[in-house]
Amino acid sequence: MTERGRLNMWRTLTVLLALTLVMSFSLAAADEKQSGALNVALASEPGTLDMALSTGVAASIPARHVFEGLFAFDKNYKPQPMLLSSWELSEDGKVATFHLRENVTFHNGEEMSAEDVVASLNRWGEHGLTKGALWSRVEGIEQVDDYTVKMTLTEPFAPLTTYLANVYGGPRIVPAEIAEEAGGEPIAPEHYVGTGPYKFVEWKAGDYISLERFNDYSNPPTAPSGFAGRKLAYFENIKFSMVSEAGARVSGVKAGNYDYATKVPTDMIATIEGSAGTEPVITDHPPIYPIMLINTQTGVLADAEMRRAVQAALDMDSIMAAGYGNPRFWKLDGAYFAEGIRWRSLAGADAYDQADPEKAKEIAEAAGYDGEPIDMIVAIDMTAQYNQSLVVRNQLRQAGFNAQLETFDKATFFQRRNDRANAEWELAFSFYSTTPDPSLVLMLNEDYPGWWDTEEIESLKAELNTTTDFEERYGVWEEIRELWYEQVPAIKFGDAYQLHVRGETLKGYGTEDQPVMVSPYFWNAWKES
Repeated sequence: MTERGRLNMWRTLTVLLALTLVMSFSLAAADEKQSGALNVALASEPGTLDMALSTGVAASIPARHVFEGLFAFDKNYKPQPMLLSSWELSEDGKVATFHLRENVTFHNGEEMSAEDVVASLNRWGEHGLTKGALWSRVEGIEQVDDYTVKMTLTEPFAPLTTYLANVYGGPRIVPAEIAEEAGGEPIAPEHYVGTGPYKFVEWKAGDYISLERFNDYSNPPTAPSGFAGRKLAYFENIKFSMVSEAGARVSGVKAGNYDYATKVPTDMIATIEGSAGTEPVITDHPPIYPIMLINTQTGVLADAEMRRAVQAALDMDSIMAAGYGNPRFWKLDGAYFAEGIRWRSLAGADAYDQADPEKAKEIAEAAGYDGEPIDMIVAIDMTAQYNQSLVVRNQLRQAGFNAQLETFDKATFFQRRNDRANAEWELAFSFYSTTPDPSLVLMLNEDYPGWWDTEEIESLKAELNTTTDFEERYGVWEEIRELWYEQVPAIKFGDAYQLHVRGETLKGYGTEDQPVMVSPYFWNAWKES
């Protein structure tokens, strides 16, 4: 052997030894992080974990651990390949080719193939809640081979990967037979089969959802970042308990019965900060956006002038204070996107927070309003939204509107709100999370409750979705915001920061690579003994 050959051999051996040591240390560290059960207290019970048919934040928390999409958002809300090894787009922007990662196993033991992806995307394209803008441009989707899928579009679609990464009403990949059997109905819990690091075990209605570690999980090769990248399942089990009473969620974390609790009233911050063993988690970036949907199609508010009258009446300071209390947890903001998000625009915001009941009366009288009821609906177990609805009702009555409020449990509220054929409401209260692209703002979807569907918005949406240059798209978004304040399909009250609480032994969440995002996630997290 030559001197150069011996040198290369020693270099190779040295690298192998170093890799072996690194792997040994990594495995040792992983063993130290292995934990038994994680117990999470949710504020409300999801309606389904089938995210193609749900935009619920509560549903997304367990669902993210079970189901995955072709793409996932990293810590900066940029779409990254998740179930893909690579993908490419043709020069004309009309053909996307997706190359699947091989040896990705479903929870039923079957390998994921192109057939499953095609079936899952086709189901979403027919029935998914957010499929409209993308699927209206899909000419066809086909299986090229076992690990390749081709999607052909009628025209370029700038937010393609954003739509495929979106979990709220977005496409998750399930076995072909499950997708085909479910059709437009929610997938039944016994058929919750995904590719995620945890698999579904049990859903005891009104009590808990139970998951267990999926030992055959196929990790992507990329570093962890937000919802994307490597997902290590340190917990053997995750139990999501439905605990509607906030005090019980907090006391449960204090007592060690829960390791994490969502949606704690902000006035409990002092109690949490003053208690040993608990830590507050403030979801301040991105915030949530408390909002009031308006039925633009039927009822007295189908008239845009009447919607502008409602908008003029509202005092946002009182509304936000009622919902979120301590100013540490909210701020007034007439932009849809919060500060620090590149899509932020104050276009049209002169009409925000007018707090002018006399002006509201004048606009309503000119529109021919004659005391017809304005029916408001809210979920009573969405505490902040319920408190805000009480203030809105009072403000509208002071402006001369016959505002009536009906309350429902959360499941019934969503059922009534979403029923377009029998929509018996004018105003519905909710909140929304930051989206990574304005095309995913739910109120821009003509099929979403409120059903904003005018010639002007449809034209601007088409331009937003086909223009690929960011500056041009931003200009279109500013036009949309101007139109939003003119046609008033919904009214955003402000920015709000939710309060969660965790036990101090829970580690690995809220780090640089695993930051607090729109909903909590617990892969790569562990408990210290």
